[in-house]
Parts: sequence; structure tokens; C-alpha cells
Amino acid sequence: MYRRFILGLFWLLPLLMVVVGCKQKPEAIGNLDEIIVFADSVDWPVFKDGLQTFFGKEYIMPVVEKEFLLRWKSFDDFENFKHYKNIMFIGYLNSKLPVSQTVTDLLNEEVVAGVKSGDYFYIPQKDVWAMKQYVVFLVAPTKDDMIQRIYDLGELVYDDFRKSYYQRLQERMFEHLEKKELEEYIADHYGFTLRIPADYVLVDESSEENYIWLRRLHPDRSLFVHWLPYMDSVTIDFDWIVKKRNEIAAKLYEGDIIVEDETHLEKVQFAGRPAYRMEGTWKNPKHMVGGPFRNTTFVVQERNMIYMIDFYVQAIGQRKKLYLDQLDIMAHTFKLVEKSKGEE
Repeated sequence: MYRRFILGLFWLLPLLMVVVGCKQKPEAIGNLDEIIVFADSVDWPVFKDGLQTFFGKEYIMPVVEKEFLLRWKSFDDFENFKHYKNIMFIGYLNSKLPVSQTVTDLLNEEVVAGVKSGDYFYIPQKDVWAMKQYVVFLVAPTKDDMIQRIYDLGELVYDDFRKSYYQRLQERMFEHLEKKELEEYIADHYGFTLRIPADYVLVDESSEENYIWLRRLHPDRSLFVHWLPYMDSVTIDFDWIVKKRNEIAAKLYEGDIIVEDETHLEKVQFAGRPAYRMEGTWKNPKHMVGGPFRNTTFVVQERNMIYMIDFYVQAIGQRKKLYLDQLDIMAHTFKLVEKSKGEE
């Protein structure tokens, strides 16, 4: 029922076409997890808290990072930021302030009526001033209406943005060379495969100890897949996953261990199967380093096997979530295939 609050491309007036013109659009710039927000300066402080409820979810990595960064900018700086990857406009109809007035001027009479009646609230747009850009307009009749609708419908705005974020992140990861030969090698020898960007290498593998390890440096990112026989006596829970993850990390990562009080477990669906997703932080007492990790563990009944897909980031002094999300995309390309050789 809430989809009525979303408008598509049809509503844009010729004004926007004049702004964009027929020139070839540049590639969007900036970070994918950063959102440039244009709202009138007197309004932004009261809108910010509501938006942070959805976009500013916090993750321990081990320093706390917000999921997405909201960067307010004065409308006077629009020309300097109109080519950024993510832009949000917030305006309401009964305001004559610059941002609200600009947003209102882009609406036709039908849309204005829909905003007043409460049928329309936000309008997502793609590639407005730049390619691979995501722009969203939030529109309400009054300032009080805007505050209420952010809290009531902010989850919808966030969900659509998050989908666009992961879609564009995946496109960026695989727009250049992909390691097809390595993917085929893994499929032939181990009965599963992953999409692997060109800058990852197979650091280690073992058909006896049942793992493969992929890695990329600058910053340091690793993903391993570990599999082991499933038995009815096995109870997959927080303690079991921590124990198994620590055991294989001792072999591959020189003694990394999970920081249990900064880690949580939830039940999810992965590749159409029930799974356990663990997310938190790791540390290495020997090297005095640490960082975030994610782990997905699930049972493949037809193979009588447990699979564990785990990845971490070590990026001292850098924001880590974007790198972790890249690895998450790699993990979600996992699929089972029939082996042609190697261990049965």
C-alpha cells in the first residue's frame, strides 16, 4: 500500500531538462555511501534526526561507523555537488526558502495535489545530472508534515536507496576484468563458485582441510570458504560458529580471534537456504590489529555438508564499511555446481 508515496520519472517538468540539457553526462563522483543533502539551513536540524534513524545505523568496526553518511550542503553550493553519486532534496510546499521553492517549482499540478493529499512523498530519480547517480526528492505540504513523514516512511526511502547502492556497487566491482579462469578452477575442483574481481588472488587452498582463501591488499581484504561434513549431532549456534571460525583463522590469519562481545548472530536466508549470519569484529593479539568481519554459515542437505563463507577487512585509519559491503557482494555470488574433478 505504501508504494503510492513513490513517483517515477514522468513528473519532471521541462525545467529539469533545461538544467541537464542534451550534453553528455559525466560519470558521477564521490563515495557510494555518502549522500549530499540539500535542505534549507533552518530546516535541516529538525529533519536530520529522523533521517539518521534509518540511514545512520551504527556498526562497530571496531570504531563505530554509520551505514551511510548524510552530508548537508548549502544550496549555494549546488553546482559544486550536482555530479555526486547520491543527492537528496528536502522541500515542502508552503515554504519560500530556496531549496523548498526549487523542489516545488519542479512539480506539476497533479503532483502538487498528490503531495497535499498525502498520496505522494518521495520521488527517486536516476542519472539526473551524472551517470550512475541516484537522486531522491522528499516533498510534503508543511514542515511538520515533512517531520512526520520522514519517521513514518523513512524506511521506504532507505530501502530503495540501499537497493540502488548495492546494485551500483556490484556493477562497479565487475565492470572491469573478472577472473573467469579462477572461477572455473574453483568450480571444477570444489563444487561451488564465486564471482571474483580481477584484483583478488587465490592465496591458499586445501582439498584436505576443505577451504579456499581469496585476498586483496591495499587495504587488506580476505574471503574464505570452508566446508565440513554435516552430522545430526552438530548444533549450529553462536558458540559453534565462533569456535570453527577461530580454528580456521588460526591457520589462515595467524591467530585472529572473534571479539565475542562485539559480535552478534541472526537467522537469514542465503541463496534460498536458511542460514546464520554473524557480524562483528576480530582481533589479533599477536600483531595488535583488528577490524570487522561477516560470516554466513548454512547446511546443504543434498551434499550433507556445512558451508561457511567468511570475510574481513583491515584498513587502519580508513572507513571500512564500503570494503566490507564489496566482500558481501562477492559472498552473495556463491553458487553450487557439479564438480568435474578433485575431492568428491
